[in-house]
Amino acid sequence: MSILVIIIHFIVQILERSQQQVSIQKAYAPCPRNWIGVQNKCFYFSEDSSTWTLSQKFCLEQKAQLARFDNMEELNFLKRYKGTSDYWIGLHRESPEHPWRWMDNTEYNSSVPIRGVEDYAYLNSNGISSARIYADRRWICSKPHSYILQCQIPFVSF
Repeated sequence: MSILVIIIHFIVQILERSQQQVSIQKAYAPCPRNWIGVQNKCFYFSEDSSTWTLSQKFCLEQKAQLARFDNMEELNFLKRYKGTSDYWIGLHRESPEHPWRWMDNTEYNSSVPIRGVEDYAYLNSNGISSARIYADRRWICSKPHSYILQCQIPFVSF
């Protein structure tokens, strides 16, 4: 009977030790080629020009959307990186009487005013302005960094 107790005790110790060594971590994968990582997002700056609708279609094909900024640091990066060109971003509204919304339909917090009376927003040297949907501009796509779960499972030998 004592040998059985020793074996059970040994197995319990191994299991306890292996449970302590198991860890799961989130590891952020790099942004796709030609995308730029900032904070927890990846941004793509087009070199071509297109309408707002076709720009959004391109972003969706990349599993992204027209760019969204969530704080002034991201906006300042976009403004700095875009250079002198104007770029479509993911703000739109149904009419001048309606609020500005992001592509996921959340309301824009108006942290930076949007100039103009049209319904589709773009980033320019002065900040954010609006234009008609069929104007040709470059565009910026954004998507969150993807991440993979990395499991570290110890090797247990008997």
